[in-house]
Amino acid sequence: MTEADLNRIEAALGFALPTFYRVYMRAYPRDLRARQPEWLKRVTEWEFADDPDRIIAFNRSVRAQEDGWFFDDRPWPDELLVIGSEYDQNYFAVNRRSGDEGVLFWSHEDGSLSRIAESLSGYRDWLVQWWDDIRRDNER
Repeated sequence: MTEADLNRIEAALGFALPTFYRVYMRAYPRDLRARQPEWLKRVTEWEFADDPDRIIAFNRSVRAQEDGWFFDDRPWPDELLVIGSEYDQNYFAVNRRSGDEGVLFWSHEDGSLSRIAESLSGYRDWLVQWWDDIRRDNER
């Protein structure tokens, strides 16, 4: 992403992006697409989107849902910036306010929010491992 892309996301969503996210996305790991199984939807549009339109759409979508859609009797937490989605069912997010660089996973199956990586670099590694697991499962 470019600085202009990141500024466009901020303008569209009405809040500042965390510095760690801005820095990482300007140097997005281009090898991710090549590491992904070819039959999956593009990681750059889904699990770890590097398209500003996708980031804007994900964040607008979760914020537009009625209270209780994600968590009992409350809306999507405002402090969470969605950075990707697994087919518009599960979401990957970072806390845009706390300074904590960890990546969180919201599961549609049980409505839980869990930490899956300590940083965006760690999230990249998590994705590669996940894809390796998918390949192994497919070979069985």
